[in-house]
Amino acid sequence: MDRLEQAFYVDAYLAADGPVVELGVGDGRLAVEAARRGCAMVGVDLSPAMLELCRARADRAGVIDRLTLLQADFRAFTLAEPAALIALPYHSLGHLLTLDAKREAIRHIHAQLRPGGRFVFDDFVVTPERLDRLRQVQLRATYRTAGGGEALLWVTSLVDEASQSMRVVTWEDELDADNSLHRRRYRFLSLSWLDPAEARQLLEQAGFTIESCYGDFDRTPFAAATAAEQIWVARKEMR
Repeated sequence: MDRLEQAFYVDAYLAADGPVVELGVGDGRLAVEAARRGCAMVGVDLSPAMLELCRARADRAGVIDRLTLLQADFRAFTLAEPAALIALPYHSLGHLLTLDAKREAIRHIHAQLRPGGRFVFDDFVVTPERLDRLRQVQLRATYRTAGGGEALLWVTSLVDEASQSMRVVTWEDELDADNSLHRRRYRFLSLSWLDPAEARQLLEQAGFTIESCYGDFDRTPFAAATAAEQIWVARKEMR
């Protein structure tokens, strides 16, 4: 994770006046750092394995008492009390592949916030240049395996522009002592994206007021020609 991205979210968590919830908490890189700096956090993730990694990270940092973990889909989680801030980092809305599923999630998030509470999330900005890069076969890393051999990590994406979705294909080539291929393993991940107009519409349909849309984690105002991200800050109206 980029340090600017981490700082953006952790600062938002620390500034919230009330319960803070991170959806798709994963291994807890953000939540545990915020807890280490004094923030009480709720982490939601559907994966028991990721929640165990998060719990272990919090335990090592000595902040397990500041972290509540819930195993749930972020379209169906239930909080003990309404949140002041709910965040969905890591482009995680893209794991929902249809517009209806995204709409359902955003409406549910709105329902779990207190009046005046905020929802913060980021999504891809997809340009022709970015799509070209995604379609390329890229060597992402080389490293040693547990057995001491060399491995190469590759990635490419199968992009469907009409449905605004992609299938990310990664594979690991493990080499033998003669640098010949010993074993290849594949992993697949399906993702989708919103264009900014769709994101704004979904937020407003759910009842949110848009406070900000940034084009990067330096909080540069969003401009379609230059934005690297779309980072939304939306507020639930006071009643």
